[in-house]
Amino acid sequence: MFKSGLLVMIITMVSRVLGLVRATIIAYYFGASSATDAYFSAFKISNFFRQLLGEGALGSSFIPLYNEKVEIEGEEKGKEFIYSILNLIFVFSTIITLLMIIFSNGIIELIVNGFPVETKILASKLLKIMSVYFIFISLSGMICAMLNNFKQFAIPASTSIFFNLAIIGASMCFSKTFGIDALAYGVVVGGLFQFLVVLPSFFKIVKGYSFKINWKDPYLKKIFIMMCPMLVGIVARQVNTIVDQVFASYLQEGGVTALENATRLYLLPVGVFGVSISTVIFPVLSKAVAKDDLKTAEDNIVKGLNILLFLIIPSTVVLTFYATDVIRLTLSYGKFGEEAVKVTSEALLYYSLGLYFYTAIYLMTRAFYSMKNSAYPVKFSMISIGINILLNFLFIKPLAYKGLALSTSIASGVNFLLLLFVFRHKYINFSLKRSFIFLIKVTLTTIIALVASWYVPNTILKLIVFSVVYMIFWAKSLLQKKMEVF
Repeated sequence: MFKSGLLVMIITMVSRVLGLVRATIIAYYFGASSATDAYFSAFKISNFFRQLLGEGALGSSFIPLYNEKVEIEGEEKGKEFIYSILNLIFVFSTIITLLMIIFSNGIIELIVNGFPVETKILASKLLKIMSVYFIFISLSGMICAMLNNFKQFAIPASTSIFFNLAIIGASMCFSKTFGIDALAYGVVVGGLFQFLVVLPSFFKIVKGYSFKINWKDPYLKKIFIMMCPMLVGIVARQVNTIVDQVFASYLQEGGVTALENATRLYLLPVGVFGVSISTVIFPVLSKAVAKDDLKTAEDNIVKGLNILLFLIIPSTVVLTFYATDVIRLTLSYGKFGEEAVKVTSEALLYYSLGLYFYTAIYLMTRAFYSMKNSAYPVKFSMISIGINILLNFLFIKPLAYKGLALSTSIASGVNFLLLLFVFRHKYINFSLKRSFIFLIKVTLTTIIALVASWYVPNTILKLIVFSVVYMIFWAKSLLQKKMEVF
């Protein structure tokens, strides 16, 4: 299980690094302008439903029901269930795609009302182009969930690599010919790649296909009933990002792009560490709860929280104290000027304040899922969205784009604390003493690493010195005690 988790983490790291390269390439060729604001806003909308299908509520609901159906009715009935779900997804995603194309002007007007007229027109055009991406990513996401159920982890984890390569290629080869449209076409091609790359593994397992939808299958009703609470929670998180887009559209030109670039950087450790660690711990946690082994469950939750402290605290310090250096290193090329560096680094600083909360939410949410409770995470997501919107209203005038980033961090903190304390009250009242002691150790070693690297002039050397000094203090313990350190 841990080997699988490590494999996912490595592939995710490659994908996230390529995502960073993608952001750098876009910044180089297009800078931070009204055109990139239009692109990022249109992409957010076309990408809105991605987590709902496949890798989100539907994928999470499908797996246990599929396994139950195979156990009771056999593999052939299980395959029929797979075909029905994929066919329904194709029909649904096609309808949504057509609606996005037809009503693109109205959608843009609703979501980014603060944009100038020219920017809205461009965003509407880009949305029309990128709408088709939704079909590909919906089918790909669901197939990835199915492959994971068959212990095929490498291919599903690598799909984003192909998506990033498509956009990088489109930017480098076609930006002069097509301008910002090249990015939109790159998104569509990237989605197609994500779909095509999973097909060989999928057909190797199912060995055929049927375009029939078995409407009488009771498991179709079960899957939609089961996914509803998760669906609300995922929609809540997606709405959270759209809310920031709405407010950001009223800011200075390049504000949306600054928030998008800052988000990509601070989500790098979230994806590599938070998602991967939660993926590894979740099945262990679920089995422990099923066996009523609460001691093992408690140990895994605390260990997970401490591993995140070990990885995220130094990441937070780097992304806050060295925010400008990081932005210059990753994005400051071509048309990405000094003003864009300033705006993006300030947004990154405020986003990074909530980095631990954001990653730990993944773990605590799965702790609730292991207890077969998806209602509480949904409630807390809704509360955090309400707080985010309220804080956006309060902070946007005095802090502008920095206020939007800070609002997201504070809302994430509230969400995590609600998950943590309610879980301890309702299920396992595990002690936080071990984590507090570990937090002190991590903080002290992080401060030492920060001081040691502070006066290093070169950014790359600065980050290397920081990492080496930090790891020196932990190397002996990790070699001797391994996972018991946490």
